[in-house]
Amino acid sequence: MIRDLIENGSIVEIVATIIAFALIVASVLSLFYIIIGGITFILSAGNEEKIKKAVHTVRYSIIGLFVSFLAFFLVAWIARLLEVPFELSFGSILDLMGQLFDSLK
Repeated sequence: MIRDLIENGSIVEIVATIIAFALIVASVLSLFYIIIGGITFILSAGNEEKIKKAVHTVRYSIIGLFVSFLAFFLVAWIARLLEVPFELSFGSILDLMGQLFDSLK
């Protein structure tokens, strides 16, 4: 899919795929840091400094996820406003994510 996109895709399709890939990476990293923060919280054993660090990790990962989705919607809105043929939806992101996970098998 990526090779076909690079060889035959337009610049708008390539940018849309890069944005979709960035959103996937941001989502996976956010989930990873939420899990790390949860494990740190569980293993803190009542240490106030470790609890504070774990809460900050979870909080900032959720804020980062929110900002990445906000940026996605902002880019899609600006593309519609400027009438750029920007075809990117959650369905295409899920398709790209499925293709990426299938290639890892």
